[in-house]
Amino acid sequence: MPRSRQDGDEAAKLDRDEFGASAGGPLYLGKLYDGRDKTFWFFSYEGLRQLQEREAMTAAVPTDAMWAGDLSNLMDSSGNLTTIYDPLTTAPDGTRQPFPGNIIPTDRINPFGPKMQALTAKPTNSLNPVFEENFIFFYPQNTNTNLYTIKVDQVIGDSNLSVRWSRSTRHYDQEGGVFGNPVNVDAGLGTSRQDATVDNVAINFNHTFSPTLLNELLGGMNRSFKSSGTLADFKDWPAELGLPNPFGVEGWPTLYAYDSWPYGYWDSDNLKDENLTGIVIEDNATWVTGNHVLQFGGKYRREMNDVQERQQAQGSHDFGSQWTSQYDPTNDNRVSRTGNGFASMLLGLPTWMSARYNRGFFYFRQNETAIYVNDKWRVSPNLTINLGLRWDAWSPYQERDSRLAVVDTSTALTDFQVTTPHNNTMASLPGIPPSLLGSWAARGLGWTTADASGYPGALFASDWNNFGPRIGIAYQIGDKTVIRGGYGEYFWTMPLSQILQVSRTQPPMDGRYETDPNWDIDGTGNWALRNAPTDDMYVENRTIPIDGIVALSSSARPGVAWDGRKWSDARSQSWHATVEHEFMRDTVFRGSYLGNHGSNLEQRFMLNSREAEYNYVGRTGTGPTGSRDLLRPNPDFNLTGISRDGISNTHSAQAEVERRFGNGIGFQAFYVFTRSLTTTDAGGFTSGGGGINNTNGVNAVPEYANLFQYDNSLAPHFDSDPGLDYRRGLVYYNSSNIPAHQFKFNGIVDLPFGTGRKWGTDASRGLDAVIGGWQVAFIGNIRGGFWRGISSARWMYGDPTLGSDERIEMTIFGQRQTLWFKGDFDPSLAEATTGDLESAVPSDRSQRAIHPAGPNFDNRLPQVQADGTTRDTPIGELYNNSPRNFYRGPAGWGLDFSIFKHFVVTEDVNIRFTADFFNAFNHPIDPDPNTSTGLVNNGTQRNAARTIQFSLRLTW
Repeated sequence: MPRSRQDGDEAAKLDRDEFGASAGGPLYLGKLYDGRDKTFWFFSYEGLRQLQEREAMTAAVPTDAMWAGDLSNLMDSSGNLTTIYDPLTTAPDGTRQPFPGNIIPTDRINPFGPKMQALTAKPTNSLNPVFEENFIFFYPQNTNTNLYTIKVDQVIGDSNLSVRWSRSTRHYDQEGGVFGNPVNVDAGLGTSRQDATVDNVAINFNHTFSPTLLNELLGGMNRSFKSSGTLADFKDWPAELGLPNPFGVEGWPTLYAYDSWPYGYWDSDNLKDENLTGIVIEDNATWVTGNHVLQFGGKYRREMNDVQERQQAQGSHDFGSQWTSQYDPTNDNRVSRTGNGFASMLLGLPTWMSARYNRGFFYFRQNETAIYVNDKWRVSPNLTINLGLRWDAWSPYQERDSRLAVVDTSTALTDFQVTTPHNNTMASLPGIPPSLLGSWAARGLGWTTADASGYPGALFASDWNNFGPRIGIAYQIGDKTVIRGGYGEYFWTMPLSQILQVSRTQPPMDGRYETDPNWDIDGTGNWALRNAPTDDMYVENRTIPIDGIVALSSSARPGVAWDGRKWSDARSQSWHATVEHEFMRDTVFRGSYLGNHGSNLEQRFMLNSREAEYNYVGRTGTGPTGSRDLLRPNPDFNLTGISRDGISNTHSAQAEVERRFGNGIGFQAFYVFTRSLTTTDAGGFTSGGGGINNTNGVNAVPEYANLFQYDNSLAPHFDSDPGLDYRRGLVYYNSSNIPAHQFKFNGIVDLPFGTGRKWGTDASRGLDAVIGGWQVAFIGNIRGGFWRGISSARWMYGDPTLGSDERIEMTIFGQRQTLWFKGDFDPSLAEATTGDLESAVPSDRSQRAIHPAGPNFDNRLPQVQADGTTRDTPIGELYNNSPRNFYRGPAGWGLDFSIFKHFVVTEDVNIRFTADFFNAFNHPIDPDPNTSTGLVNNGTQRNAARTIQFSLRLTW
């Protein structure tokens, strides 16, 4: 594996070994059993051993000077210094004195700092980790897989029975670079582990009732055992670090120093165990009668998924910036560019500390039923029509012991309450300690049952209306042209990951015990900003009480509200029109238009939001006092809502040329143009958490409270709620997962050498063994850039886009970079090699196309209050109306290439040698630009370097 495009001295390594064998034939046991004409067996084994290195995901670590307390490097890309203040100098009005020179004295550094330094990797270059990548390292990734398959086929009269069993095992680990960079694999943080065993059994029974009536009966079961987590799961790291661990759980705790990305994160994956079982029975019948081919059948599937996630049971702790920030008494807020979470960590002053009670396994159950009928009707020799109808139904996911609760959207703004399934009372649910329920009750949380409140018993309304019509038409014009068209409706249920994300954190089943002086003492959320710490607030003295009835934070409690009363399965309507024409022998042109409309998609929306401070000041003429949660309609809930209101619309034009393999050559070439807009901008494997609708920090439909309601120059303002359609339209934009242009091609060619070929057809057997039997194959793609937007922390004051001939090459932050759009950074830090950088990114920040709002560029706007004073009001709670996904990122192309050599040993024995070249030209694809600076890092690439693989296959 050659070097990827990267900075550093060494290339990543890749050692990959694939091997296997298969055998099969009739079952013949001599006199015991002769099944040569009715019983057949097959066995295969495939193995993979891969040792690879992966570049660290978080590309910055603190410097030795920073660990020693020297934080004079806390400057952003525009040269602005973040000042660190000494919490022990807090005056009665809450103001503080800065540490001289931004340096924390050595005798003030808490022992926790050196412990973390000993576990954290050192920088690999001298760049500033605050905004540069000072860590280039490749952590080992190890993958070990095995796949075994046994299959038996039996002929029984007019029937065939086939039984197959497969088992696959996989072990994977990564020794660092996962949310943290350890000094070695034994350091615990930043590692990842996955172990899985999957058993699959399939039974097919085909029976011929008559020449015109056939039936296929299928049965199967899939059982997956999976455990994932970290290489630190089996060591008591809280004890090693001196952190509270009230549940005595082993593993690495989650540690974040906020305002310190990317150098202030020390984390790993959660421990998660899954036993996933699916049982399916399916029957399909085919009846040929006259000009009709009727197909009909049905399916039943039972899912039993047992999942437990030990989510931060060993602790999750934040070192916030409040302890080292300066307080502004006038605005009752933090002074901009003051305070740093890493500085708070060096002082040993965490803000939020927590440990979660984990309930063990959730036992999710769901049934799927489907029936269908389809008629393939040959109307005439030139016209065929397919007419079909399919009905799909999924039962709502249920937990075996009914340990589920939801927040009812109809009461979320008024009641601090959750709902349990059917008539199952909260106290009757197993696995929830009475002390936990008592603590939530003391906090004020109530609960009711679905039956008592008129809510759907299963917490999600059943959808029995999934009738999907299907129609297809094919009309042949002459013997070389066919016109095709079709329409269909398709449905799918809520993914398990969606409900799992909610179930593990929903109160009162979320057993998170926590301590945070910002909320515990006076409920304002900023106590640590205005007061000096007491001895019990240092990390070595902090405790997390869990015994008996404990006081839960007065802050608005997180939860997810489901719009379960009108829940529907997601729906997709698809249609297409196609023309196919054979314009030369064995070569066809195909032109198509495809359309799709998605509805009832999972949609995140904001619910019970705080009235934005900017709107509050505009309405009242004064700033808010006390807890900011009092600005919510319901001060007890901090909610996200999930409904089935999401939509998508996609239109695509496709052109294809295909040559069927013949005379030693075959190929396909496609061009696809796509325009896809959606309110649910998520890839196909998104887990269902914040990734749904997540683009540049805006991941939910805003409420009226999140829109500007008073005059400003940044966005429209509203005197009343503009309505759901308008607010949902704010998150309806180009999909970030589908490029506008794609060109793909593939082919296979027999080289014209050797016996029976154009050249060397009379070659001797020895010469033919050298020059004959060669094939080459290739597959490649060229695509346009993905749709992208700017950071939600930047506001647009002009058009930031640049044409391809306007982009500027430069060296900045110690790296080679390209200006993709007119971003926000100090151009004096760059050494441009092409173009006029000053005209694209002016030194005067107020003249840049994008930058933070406000006169101090800190996303705070001045407002005149009723008493005539001016208040700098933060606007981070307001929806940023800057366009989303309006420019395209870097394009990319790649080519994979294979060479085959066939050796004929005997009539029944063949050997095939293969050499595969993935990314054959070692072409780097540029990463996306930074959403704030607009810079593309030319020292990295988003695709893998060239990989060469050799294989040898023997068949007989």
